[in-house]
Amino acid sequence: MTKKIAGRILLAITLSVGITYATPMDPNTRMGKVKEIFTKYGADSFKILNGQGVGGTGIASESGKGNLEGLQGDIATVINAEDGNSFIFCVADGKWVVYPPEPMKLGTSAMTATDAMGKPFVDTMIKALRGTEDGKAHRVPYVVQTPDGRTQEREATVWSSKNLLSRKNNTGQKFFCGVSVKAHP
Repeated sequence: MTKKIAGRILLAITLSVGITYATPMDPNTRMGKVKEIFTKYGADSFKILNGQGVGGTGIASESGKGNLEGLQGDIATVINAEDGNSFIFCVADGKWVVYPPEPMKLGTSAMTATDAMGKPFVDTMIKALRGTEDGKAHRVPYVVQTPDGRTQEREATVWSSKNLLSRKNNTGQKFFCGVSVKAHP
């Protein structure tokens, strides 16, 4: 009788700990979800990742490429980090096309962006991508200044357009996307 009760208690503890301490999505898994969206929707993925949908406003597709309702949960997971620690970003033709931390930057030049140490942010990501064979750069370091004036080490996992589209990029835009996380959470 006591073994049966002890077994039930152990099971209950295991289940509650598993639910309470769910780990955030790692950068490669998050980028894999971004890739699924790009593979299906191509350049329209920028609109989707900014919450605009395809062919207009909202989440439903009007372009005949399929309904996005099934992806809505995945999109929310990709855009919003569970721990508030990470975010996605995309740069196309040198401009911010997805940048949740500062949506007002959308459409502005990303090429002039520097990190807190004065290092060119986008150029660093592009150089890291050029140094890979598979179009995936991992743990690219940079430093940001937090709103309270402290510096914070961060790193980005960046994937090229060819990798995200699973084919040659024929969208007419040169782009890459990445996930930024704290370097030492």
